[in-house]
Amino acid sequence: MDGVRTGERTGKEWSLVSYILDEKEAGNSSETVQDQPPKTPPVLQRKRALQAEPQMDTDDRILELEEALKLEKDKSEDLLRRLQYLQADFENYRRRVEKEMGDVRKFGNERLLSDILTVKDELELAFAKAQESKQNPAIVDGVGMILKRIQSLLSKEGVERIPGVGTKFNPDYHEAAMRIASDEEEGTVVEEVRPGYRLKGKVLRASIVKVAEKRPLEESEGGEETRE
Repeated sequence: MDGVRTGERTGKEWSLVSYILDEKEAGNSSETVQDQPPKTPPVLQRKRALQAEPQMDTDDRILELEEALKLEKDKSEDLLRRLQYLQADFENYRRRVEKEMGDVRKFGNERLLSDILTVKDELELAFAKAQESKQNPAIVDGVGMILKRIQSLLSKEGVERIPGVGTKFNPDYHEAAMRIASDEEEGTVVEEVRPGYRLKGKVLRASIVKVAEKRPLEESEGGEETRE
């Protein structure tokens, strides 16, 4: 009987233990569900995260603005320099164009005047030949008047004759046809083959000249013996 009682008591005890465990699990489950926090919407979560972010420090913001201001100032100064360069280039271009236009107005008739000089040379040659041959004085006078009219026209246009005989040879104004022995100082123009002219300071046609050079020493000594 004691064994049976013991077995019954043991079965009742195990039933009681199972009941207590079931109640505890049920209680833990209800507490777990109640303790869980309610679900938060994603928008609200993002808003809370933004609010939680630390605000930028005021000094850092000022430094950032100063750097941006300096950058814009550098850009403005660079654009100003470029504008000044463009303005300078435009001024140089304008002056160059004005000079070229002035030269066109000033020397635009250069070729025509050169042709007139050629005609003048031929008339002067004909006039000299007519005087030498003592032809009809009326013809000679007529040619002389034409030459005067041409010379007056050239002077009016600013054409002037380049100094020739007796002046020092200047490669800017003269072309040496030959050198001849002369008592004149070496480098002196002793003869003018063709006269030269300038147009308002610019060489229109260079003079073709003969230039003096020193006589050879033997020739000088021979001349002295002859004079003796």
